[in-house]
Amino acid sequence: MRDIYLIKKISDEVQVLCDINRFEKLTKLVVTVNYRSHVDEENLIKQLHHRDKKTFGPWTQIQVLRDDIQEQTAILHTIEGEKGDV
Repeated sequence: MRDIYLIKKISDEVQVLCDINRFEKLTKLVVTVNYRSHVDEENLIKQLHHRDKKTFGPWTQIQVLRDDIQEQTAILHTIEGEKGDV
């Protein structure tokens, strides 16, 4: 599969942001990739869910937008989730 490295980079950064914000469940993620990218909602949620089944699942809404940005680059626009107990 093409763009496997970009999917991993997105997954790594989303995990860091979830940890920083103490999200137990990620509910929404909006990301922009290049027009030619093969990143889509399905392969991104598969990677995230494989990484952490408690944080990412059917409750996670992912939207992948496309724009004229550099290849192998992603812009994270929105990340929302349910916080855990402090």
